[in-house]
Amino acid sequence: MSLFCHNKGCGQHFDPNANLPDSCCHHPGVPIFHDALKGWSCCRKRTADFSEFLNIKGCTVGPHCAEKLPEAPQPEVPATSSSLQEQKPLNTIPKSAETLRRERPKSELPPKLLPLNISQALEMALEQKELDQEPGAGLDSSLIRSGSSCQNPGCDAVYQSPESDATPCTYHPGAPRFHEGMKSWSCCGIQTLDFGAFLAQPGCRVGRHDWGKQLPASCRHDWHQTDSLVVVTVYGQIPLPAFNWVKASQTELHVHIVFDGNRVFQAQMKLWGETSNYPEFLERMKNLLIIPKRNSTH
Repeated sequence: MSLFCHNKGCGQHFDPNANLPDSCCHHPGVPIFHDALKGWSCCRKRTADFSEFLNIKGCTVGPHCAEKLPEAPQPEVPATSSSLQEQKPLNTIPKSAETLRRERPKSELPPKLLPLNISQALEMALEQKELDQEPGAGLDSSLIRSGSSCQNPGCDAVYQSPESDATPCTYHPGAPRFHEGMKSWSCCGIQTLDFGAFLAQPGCRVGRHDWGKQLPASCRHDWHQTDSLVVVTVYGQIPLPAFNWVKASQTELHVHIVFDGNRVFQAQMKLWGETSNYPEFLERMKNLLIIPKRNSTH
């Protein structure tokens, strides 16, 4: 009987009667997400791309494990009493730039992943793109190296020959979500506490493999301010929601956007002021991406 290995970074099925001391290549550490970089505590390698993080090879050899590993304890965050917060007077003198710099939250505060709102125009553009693209279309097979992994999240296929394009790609078109210890994909309703089980979730959509490498893109981006919002806009042609993410704290934005043609735009934006809370949502449209952030005080 075949059993599923719960070691992090493995995710293979194995025969318990043939489980050797060097059968499993896995990560004994825990996943680390810091300043838009992802990696394992047991390895030095870090990457900004979530697909590359999932494909980081294990650094430790050992036997497969059929038992679920215990979840790492979450660090306790001391609660702050609301009674300690100063009441702001109705009439105040504007703070100086030096005072604002001293009072800004620390930049090492962990950014949060923004949820998505995808516009109808982008959904229609993506549907038309799939209709126009022929099965197997993509990079020239002569440019693909044998052994290249599929870049679609949730797919572990490896390119061996041009026939590999004909195999179905089962992947997650959504974005990873990490909230209060729960892990899931935005395209699926399955939530789990165990990171290994999250990585082993089968894809929910069937499509074409993506063997290509991402190329850096230079996008025009701008911002404007209203009474209650600061709106950051990034301009580009047809962003692909399955591969994109934006993280934000009260003082920074970390943007990773993949556009049609495997072009990727990455930026880390420092905010001059301070937002009263984390951004609430991210709206993706056909030619631009809007990231609203609430102002603090006026």
